[in-house]
Amino acid sequence: MAIQAANITINGMNYLLQNNPQTVDPFNRYTKAKKSITAKHTKTEDDLLELGNIETESKVYFDDDLGVYVPTRWLTEAICTGAFAVIKTGKAKMRGGVFAAEDKAKLHYEGSNTVKTIADVVMNPKFRHRAMLPQGQVRVAKDFPIFKKWSFSTVIEFDDTVVDFAGLVKVVQRTAQYVGFGDFRPTFGRATAEVAHV
Repeated sequence: MAIQAANITINGMNYLLQNNPQTVDPFNRYTKAKKSITAKHTKTEDDLLELGNIETESKVYFDDDLGVYVPTRWLTEAICTGAFAVIKTGKAKMRGGVFAAEDKAKLHYEGSNTVKTIADVVMNPKFRHRAMLPQGQVRVAKDFPIFKKWSFSTVIEFDDTVVDFAGLVKVVQRTAQYVGFGDFRPTFGRATAEVAHV
């Protein structure tokens, strides 16, 4: 077994929609803030605006040092899930042979120079997307953070007895283009990939 490394750069072809799932935790502060509004029988316009702000903020992947980021597990999971279609290696085997060198990769995107805090994302309509989604028998408005002209780079370590470099390149390129990253893919989040040996 030999562990090798590849630098992978993902360049967005269309918009990236983020949806951090942290509000599935009932003790999460955003979950509690949303509940205080959704529990109201009658909601004012201010309530609905605040709910949209909370939704957007809770869905951003944000680090005080990096700013907006993507979890590198997006990439490793995409590689593991997409491998069988390309190189006939199953997901379980791939998970034992592909690792991210870091947990977070800084997201580069149009307008990133205007973002110093998470509030700079939330309060800027340029970074907001509103979708009408089915919920039971009705449709409800949901807010998401959205990014244009985006990219990120990270290092992936791989066991060459599980996947060789040529196979990794094929899997990453196909997955980026036809599966994508983030939420509501592949409508959003499709990309091209550059892969180089480290």
